[in-house]
Amino acid sequence: MKKLLDNPIYDCISEEDKNFIAAFNEAMLISGYENNGIQPYVVFGKHKIEYYKPGTKNKKYLARVYIRDDGIVLRLYFSDIDKHRNYIENSPDFIKKPFIDNSHDCKMPNCKGMITNGKCRYRKTYTVDGVPRVKCAEQSFMYYGMSMENAARYVELLLEFYPIKNRK
Repeated sequence: MKKLLDNPIYDCISEEDKNFIAAFNEAMLISGYENNGIQPYVVFGKHKIEYYKPGTKNKKYLARVYIRDDGIVLRLYFSDIDKHRNYIENSPDFIKKPFIDNSHDCKMPNCKGMITNGKCRYRKTYTVDGVPRVKCAEQSFMYYGMSMENAARYVELLLEFYPIKNRK
């Protein structure tokens, strides 16, 4: 991964971001997750690295790193958040932040998202620290300004939600 990131195509991101990607990728692979390498992308950045749990019929992406002109964004995907409330409530602030801040609160019924029969498939409802939350999963759970030293903590969060039975 580090060699791929040394390519001039990735000069738009800082060494710190490259180091985070390398550390995150290593922690993901050691934990048993896989990726498709660096792929072109257009929505949240120029390129992306998508991570998934191997051995499943449908490849469901659990994490993406978006490589953008102004840096990187780590996007994590979660289901059944309330089942993991204790873990989130006891996590460091940098892990907990997207769960408790007001960014990307659900805007339904003014949403132009995937609403069918009055129900949005991107709506995430959960409670953290006794406060009910309603977020738009289409935009939520994004992390900015990550440090290499904390890369494994993001992987631990994913393992809390999506454990891998036969870890490498």
